[in-house]
Amino acid sequence: TPSGTATSGTAPNAGTPTAGGTLNILSGTATEHWDPQRTYVGVNIEAGNRLFARTLTTWSTVTSDTEQAKLVADMATDTGTVSKDGKTWKFTLKDGVKWEDGKAVMCEDVAYGVSRTFAIDVITGGPNYAISFLDVPKNSDGTSKYAGPYKKTGQDLYDQAVSCSGNTITFKLNQPVMDFNNTVTMTAFGAFRKDKDQGDKSNFQIFSNGPYKLESAWTSNKGGTFVRNENWDVATDTIRKAYPDKIVWDESLTQETLYERLIANQGADQNALTFDQAPVTALANVEGGAKGRFVAVASPYTRYLVPNFKSKVFSNDKAREALALSTDRSAYVTAAGGPSVAEGVNSLINPALPAFPNTPLPATDKGDPAKAKALLEASGLTLPVKITVTYRKNDTLDKVFSGLKSGWDAAGFETNLIGIPAEQYYSTLQSPDAASKYDAYWAGWGADYPSASTVIPALLDSRVNISAGGPGQDYGYFDNAEFNSGIDAAYKIVDQTEREKAWGALDTDAVTKYFAVIPLIVDKFVFVHGSNVQGAFVNGTFTGYYDVATVSVKH
Repeated sequence: TPSGTATSGTAPNAGTPTAGGTLNILSGTATEHWDPQRTYVGVNIEAGNRLFARTLTTWSTVTSDTEQAKLVADMATDTGTVSKDGKTWKFTLKDGVKWEDGKAVMCEDVAYGVSRTFAIDVITGGPNYAISFLDVPKNSDGTSKYAGPYKKTGQDLYDQAVSCSGNTITFKLNQPVMDFNNTVTMTAFGAFRKDKDQGDKSNFQIFSNGPYKLESAWTSNKGGTFVRNENWDVATDTIRKAYPDKIVWDESLTQETLYERLIANQGADQNALTFDQAPVTALANVEGGAKGRFVAVASPYTRYLVPNFKSKVFSNDKAREALALSTDRSAYVTAAGGPSVAEGVNSLINPALPAFPNTPLPATDKGDPAKAKALLEASGLTLPVKITVTYRKNDTLDKVFSGLKSGWDAAGFETNLIGIPAEQYYSTLQSPDAASKYDAYWAGWGADYPSASTVIPALLDSRVNISAGGPGQDYGYFDNAEFNSGIDAAYKIVDQTEREKAWGALDTDAVTKYFAVIPLIVDKFVFVHGSNVQGAFVNGTFTGYYDVATVSVKH
């Protein structure tokens, strides 16, 4: 398991923070969603929350790259009050929290924001915890009887589950969720003002209740500039230091280019940082070229492959097993930068979580193409078996998938690779028509908070994911009644240690019995910042990226 120990090199973080100046965020990964209810990529959850989308509770800032953050109140006065049975949670909003136009953030804005998740045909891409946990009746197929605030079907059912009394919001749940105050750290449980809602057109139309607002429109593949929100009141916010006057987010770059610039550390790049993992081409130069300006910490994410159960090939059990057996994790590790930054795994749950089952690899780290070929020959499919595999396009994953293709093709597959641009990637996987176009998908996942209840049900419970609007996070349409019963049973286990063990057992079943997912690697995050950047610490509890709440720039 990659070590969680930070590599030395954070001394410049020690200076006295300086208010003012411009922080530059250099990105080689285009943003898919800024809509708080649709945001589900770690960078955007963390940056969105810290810049413009406050939540009822959040994670504290940290003063080192290895410190564990604590759950703290954000827009709420405290971290919530729970009933004895764990099925009713109440949060009271602080006075003085305002939108960027000066109007108060109301309890009703939070209730409305959460309701948008139920519009599964419009508000796609975000987490489904509201659908899973809120006490809104379900149809016989497991879908919600509430269709969201646009259609308004079942609105009365939602209003019974989520209600406001003055500044206090009450959530009634369909099961005990003792860590629901962790769940509401997600921006999906943030406020959204009804008069600003344009459905799908709200994807990049940021309307802020945090310390920053957009200066002008966000442009996909280019970025945008965040300036101070004069209606944010520091008296209501103990988390966000909001030191820079301006934050310029440039997502027009490649990872190679932005790392060349950060290592060179010239001009405005001295005031820059990135959330992009250093590509293999930059790793050799980081230690010497960015001494004192880089960090290497265990990433909270697991990278994995998802066979599509709707594909003619991978609806076949033996074909999925053959794909798993012929997967060469060593090729992934090499292309990602070697064993110092990546390690092959066969568990979806990250090693940092108590539930990690450490399921053995099905063969060596190189896979077993010969055994896989025998399985494929016994599958009834005609060899070579043509498959189309997608991944999120960047220079590192281009190399990774070239290596993986060799192993699969040696086993009797004929692999066609399609790299999809980052800003379209997950929305492509979640589109209903992807099911007939692709046979398998690359994905990455990290726990939303420190429990595997945010991994196994989130990715593999078909009932809260699959709908006419697409597969949700169950990208491969894994739909298994026995497995879903196991999820229900795990939720009911009162003892936390035993419950986490149950999630681990389900992980092993998903990987070795159903071949519903093929875990690939866990990796280390290597990030670099410019020499004027201070207070840049990786918040491992809160998505595993630099936490911009404490960042300042010397100027």
